[in-house]
Amino acid sequence: MRFPVDVWTISLDDSNQKLLSEDEAVRAARFHFEQDRLRWTAARSTLRLVLAKYLTISAEALVFTKGAHGKPAVDGVEFNISHSHGWAMIAVSKTAPVGVDLEQIRERVDMARLLARLHEADLPTEREALFQRWTEREARTKAAGSPLMERPADDIAAVALNAPPGFAASVALVGAIPEPRYCGSL
Repeated sequence: MRFPVDVWTISLDDSNQKLLSEDEAVRAARFHFEQDRLRWTAARSTLRLVLAKYLTISAEALVFTKGAHGKPAVDGVEFNISHSHGWAMIAVSKTAPVGVDLEQIRERVDMARLLARLHEADLPTEREALFQRWTEREARTKAAGSPLMERPADDIAAVALNAPPGFAASVALVGAIPEPRYCGSL
């Protein structure tokens, strides 16, 4: 069974959104590097704007809760966000828990070793394919709302996403195969 998942891709370096709650502003202020603070603020603010569209409420009115392992949630829609080196992806589902992961493909990361630590088998040899496999694993874990070291259930399917150049990305759904619908950015 396939279910649609809306996928938003956002350049965090081109955004100057600042729609944070008090606790989000406190969290943003803890970042050591200014660029990290600005990117996190842009990602969280854009997440608020995207979710507000689905819930037909103001972005400021959104109240986030957290699952057992820190996965953010709001009443009325399933979503997940991932950001990496100036880009973010937001996945929204109206039918099932969703996870998304975005990773910059980096030379100095031994992704095969990291995947082996997670007991992933039959690993590809190409760097891009290894990063793609990582994003699939992390998207499945995030959809389940479980810790990364915990193996996701077999009923969580992941598919590759169109990612910015130099990045790998995947989206996953619990109980269904995701069918990505690209929504652009705000």
